[in-house]
Amino acid sequence: MLITGAVVLVAAAYLTFLSVRHVVRQRASYRITLALNSAEQRVNDILDEIETVTNDMKPTILSHMQPDSLLTYSRRVVEQGIDINGCSITTEPDYFPEMGRYFSAYSIREGDSIITVREGEYEYFEKVWYKTPRTHDSECWVDPYDDFNAGTLYEEDVIVSYCVPLNDKQGRFVGVIATDLSLPWLTKSIAAEKPYPNAFCMMLGNKGNFYIHPDTTRLIHQTIFDGVDPQHQPELISLGYQMITGEEGSMRVTIDGKRSLVVFRQIPKTQWSIAFVCPEDDIFVNLDLYFYIGLALLIALLIVLAIIVRKVSS
Repeated sequence: MLITGAVVLVAAAYLTFLSVRHVVRQRASYRITLALNSAEQRVNDILDEIETVTNDMKPTILSHMQPDSLLTYSRRVVEQGIDINGCSITTEPDYFPEMGRYFSAYSIREGDSIITVREGEYEYFEKVWYKTPRTHDSECWVDPYDDFNAGTLYEEDVIVSYCVPLNDKQGRFVGVIATDLSLPWLTKSIAAEKPYPNAFCMMLGNKGNFYIHPDTTRLIHQTIFDGVDPQHQPELISLGYQMITGEEGSMRVTIDGKRSLVVFRQIPKTQWSIAFVCPEDDIFVNLDLYFYIGLALLIALLIVLAIIVRKVSS
């Protein structure tokens, strides 16, 4: 009778634990989704601000295509948005014959100051922020890149740019406005959104490269697929492909050796996907504690019951 009672009690306790665990996971998914919504809204607000400032400045720039004016307007773009890290207004080769082949007005935010210069000479026509809007003749966000250019002012952080083509009244392409956003700044802007103590946000490009991740050594040059064993980590590969193809959802995945709940979706107007990763140890920390306390009390109860049965039967 004691053994039967013990088995029934333990089974009932375990099934209750599994049921409660399922409810806790659902609530955690909802909580993480709220944090993801907030982070996505913050990213969208920053992108919208940069797009609005740049697009509003475009007609003015086209009406005043002189070297001094471009320097002024480049600075004005940066002044209008705290989230804007820099702005370049770059013209086609030899657009200003008296200035030579190259002309690019560049302003960059450094602390509380804004520095404006005519950039040094380098082949900016081959840069992704120039070639992409020129090729497609439309505004776009380009993937993050290192802005280092020897011999001229440059941004030390990895940046992402909103690029707008400039066309004159005859429709001829004459240059590009590229407004910059620092990835570390963007990361800092959404860092406060932490649904659990060890949760973190990550953002991937359309090839799986990390654009946001707490381990900065992985940024840009590493992908979510690097070092992943397809035989033992198929769910992580599945997560990566779902994110880079623009899907939305949630998955349980082992990341960096920790079983985690991941909620993800694509950011509108971009080919980037954002996700929150939350270790299940954080989610179930209190539940597991209560389970072990309950198990200890159950064992104590069975011991007391065994003693009572022994005395009664004797």
